[in-house]
Amino acid sequence: MKHAILALILAVPAAAQNRAAEVDFENQLQEMESAQAKAVERAKAIAAIERTLVAMNDGPEAGGRVVAYLDDNGIEVKLGSDVQTDPVSVTVRAGKTTLWLNPALPAYPRVYGPLIAKEVAAKMYADMPACAERAYMVRGTAGRVWLELGGEPAKLPVIEGLKNLAVPAVSEAMGAWATDAAQMALYKIGQAENLAELYEMGESPAHESANKRFVIFLLDERDARNASGLR
Repeated sequence: MKHAILALILAVPAAAQNRAAEVDFENQLQEMESAQAKAVERAKAIAAIERTLVAMNDGPEAGGRVVAYLDDNGIEVKLGSDVQTDPVSVTVRAGKTTLWLNPALPAYPRVYGPLIAKEVAAKMYADMPACAERAYMVRGTAGRVWLELGGEPAKLPVIEGLKNLAVPAVSEAMGAWATDAAQMALYKIGQAENLAELYEMGESPAHESANKRFVIFLLDERDARNASGLR
């Protein structure tokens, strides 16, 4: 009996060690599966970025102009890291600009496209005075790209109709441009960004040039807005 009890006592640590090894193996397996799943999701997101840029480039209008600006200026669009908090982060390293899309964003062209367009449009119109018209053009470029990728203003706040997705970052990128008539959108965007309209800023060659660019922008977008139900 004494020998049996001793054997039992000696066996308990071994059993505990075996169970600990099993738990450790199960944890490692779960970590591997999680890493594999994350890698698959990143691959899908990277592919979605490429599809977005191709789809934008296929259009000769807003999307095509955005991609042309990216190409002409050597700007890359990449998937960011899990620690990224902003929808889009911009870095400039050794003179090279990169747009980083947050991996938490739904991986669809109608999500990525407007966010890319807004960042690029801010650079396209950076030489204009800080005014409501410039802000309208930035958000309008994001909105135009969304429309060209199949976005439907009547279904807002849904951004991606196939999945019934409401993505606040995209709605914010377009702002009142996608919900109001042009003149009201200009007013609301100016108020939201605390920017005056050009007529309030006095006359100058820079303001006159900016106003001409704004008028050309309005004429260029008019058909697209009308076709989408916006005015």
